[in-house]
Amino acid sequence: MIASDPFGLCGQVLDGQFRIESHVGEGGFSVVYRGTHVGLSEPIAIKCLKLPPALGSALVESFIRRFRDESRIHYKLSQGHLHIARCIASGTTVAPTTSALVPYTVLEWLDGHSLAQEFEERRANGKTGRPLSDVIKLLDSAIDALAYAHAQGVVHRDLNPGNFFLAKTPSGTKLKVLDFGVAKVLADSALAMGAAVRTMGNVRIFTPAYAAPEQFDEGIGAIGPWTDVYAIALVVLEALTDRTVMEGEHIGELAAKAIDPNQRPTPRALGIQTGHEVEAALARAVALSPADRPRDAGELWGMLKHAMAEDRAVGFETGAAMGDASAPVVEVAFLGATRPLNPPGLGGTLRMSNAPRASLSPMAAVSSTPGSAELTPVSIGPRVGGTRMPVYIAVALALLLGALGAAWLLLSRAHAAADASAAEEVC
Repeated sequence: MIASDPFGLCGQVLDGQFRIESHVGEGGFSVVYRGTHVGLSEPIAIKCLKLPPALGSALVESFIRRFRDESRIHYKLSQGHLHIARCIASGTTVAPTTSALVPYTVLEWLDGHSLAQEFEERRANGKTGRPLSDVIKLLDSAIDALAYAHAQGVVHRDLNPGNFFLAKTPSGTKLKVLDFGVAKVLADSALAMGAAVRTMGNVRIFTPAYAAPEQFDEGIGAIGPWTDVYAIALVVLEALTDRTVMEGEHIGELAAKAIDPNQRPTPRALGIQTGHEVEAALARAVALSPADRPRDAGELWGMLKHAMAEDRAVGFETGAAMGDASAPVVEVAFLGATRPLNPPGLGGTLRMSNAPRASLSPMAAVSSTPGSAELTPVSIGPRVGGTRMPVYIAVALALLLGALGAAWLLLSRAHAAADASAAEEVC
């Protein structure tokens, strides 16, 4: 037994086939071991439920029953989709050190690292964003897994970078979803990404920095696939900017931001250069009301891919954050002057105008108020047949310049002919 083994399970063989070899990690509600499937000689992960000793027997029984139920859900989902971490078995054992009953789940062993680690490494290396096309490639396999789960009527409810894992597979690195269903009981990743909220009576756990408004206030709406949609959008925005979208000193501050109708974490509010269609798609995904969001992960992902294609068709590529020194600087008219759209105060309050979405453009005037970035929509005219008026203006200008060039050329030739004729007369 190793000193860091809280249950004293190292060296034990569970159910006659799962040998526990080493303790690899511990979270608020679980302990993770590495082991070997004796019959298959394959590496496995064994995740054990760890409950606070102060819990009453009724709550302990409730947690254990919920853990078993959700282990079964995870098992069924992982059988149907390759990019949900595969659940192999589940059971219960007795801890040698505490004599406590310990429920466990046996999972496939994944080589790689979590998306949370990926984000942390990029921030440590000074990265400041990446194109949306790269983000979609990065998340595609995991979102497909979530779309499958939503189609089966299952909601994750605790999506955050710690619950996505970049696993090395024979077909390359693929992003997988971890702790599906079990995440309702376990909140390991919350330790790295912010404190976990636990309501023991409901066995409700989530990570505040990625929680949807209805998880803070049940009066806003019911929890459903749209709750996962909100969290997916926050992960997409974090991947685009290489910084956490919702930040706060305590849960109350995070809750206030999440339910504030005037402070929605849209791409432009975060300083991301984005086209109209991508802005609209992600703004809808982080809407305050669940009814205004895409219904599930599949709808969100289809909408986002379509929006990216639409913006590309008019020459706009959603890319790095506007604070990225390597990104091109977009300039806009501001009170008769020209100012770069790289506001320095994005760590303060972000206020979005309530103007109709149809009037929003890829550019916005930036407030000079210190500590805030007020984005005021700049109208560029109505949409005509899905294309903006500036396209027609540009075409008209091009035709006008072409006509002026042709007139200048004809005039030059006329002068040249006149000069030649005068030269002949002199001779």
